[in-house]
Amino acid sequence: MPYVFQLLAALLEVDPTGSFPDYFKDMIAPILAPVMWEQKGNVPALVRLLQAIVRRGADILSKNNQIEPILGIFQKLVSSKINESYGFDLLETVISTFPSAMLQSYFPTILQIILTRLQNSKTENFSLRFVRFYHFLSAHLENGYGADFFIQCTENIQNGVFTPIYLSIILPESRKLARPLDRKIAIISFAKTLAHSEAFASRYKKGWGFTCEALLYLLDQPILPTTGDDIVTEHDVEDMAFGVGFTQLTTIKMPPRDPWPETGPQVGQWVATYLKEQNSKNNGKIQNFAQERLDPQILPGLAKLLA
Repeated sequence: MPYVFQLLAALLEVDPTGSFPDYFKDMIAPILAPVMWEQKGNVPALVRLLQAIVRRGADILSKNNQIEPILGIFQKLVSSKINESYGFDLLETVISTFPSAMLQSYFPTILQIILTRLQNSKTENFSLRFVRFYHFLSAHLENGYGADFFIQCTENIQNGVFTPIYLSIILPESRKLARPLDRKIAIISFAKTLAHSEAFASRYKKGWGFTCEALLYLLDQPILPTTGDDIVTEHDVEDMAFGVGFTQLTTIKMPPRDPWPETGPQVGQWVATYLKEQNSKNNGKIQNFAQERLDPQILPGLAKLLA
């Protein structure tokens, strides 16, 4: 079966903007059935297929009220150390596909699941995937998300919880992001936070400075050119943990997918242009904050971007 799931996914991926084929519509309900996800060897291929279905068949899924069952699969996957990365992959696809207004009501539960896992059974991989998820959400500012959206959601769960999460997990773990795409997402996230976040502008003034330092640190690290394997999240899908039922078909790997191709290959140039534009539009706000909040040793780094 995993071979079949991979082939079906590849059929949908070959034309990402095309209409959703009728012969796939009857597959949705069986794919969402819990029994399909019990076999460990099915998980990698099923996630890929479900991601492809979400991207091509979002209208059908929303019309049939099938977003919630998909998020139920995310919950099941993210609760497992073996499958946690697949859970985040699926969640990111849902967030980048459906309108934010359609998902607003689910976010308290989504974040409660993630924060509970962070508190009770955190792993290094889970921490890094959580940090990537934060940046993914933060960078999707124009889609109705952003840092302030994440802050509001987490503060509604528990007042004051964002500060320790940001200081003890997001900032330090962001420095550990090794894959070029993960670091690119973090850079975009930090840049948009500096330019647009009302919470960091008024409530977390020190945090604004820490965010700027984190951005400059990531920009200062050499980033290798991205390849297909960098862009698509890679998993050790032939690990024995998945049993003997799964082997990846390397000839039909998932095609490269960069959520922010408009930044181009030189994300540092994009950041400089973006911050200069936002600084100009907001009467020098970024420059003023920098003068007030940055360590004098850090200030020249941002000044260079704004020059």
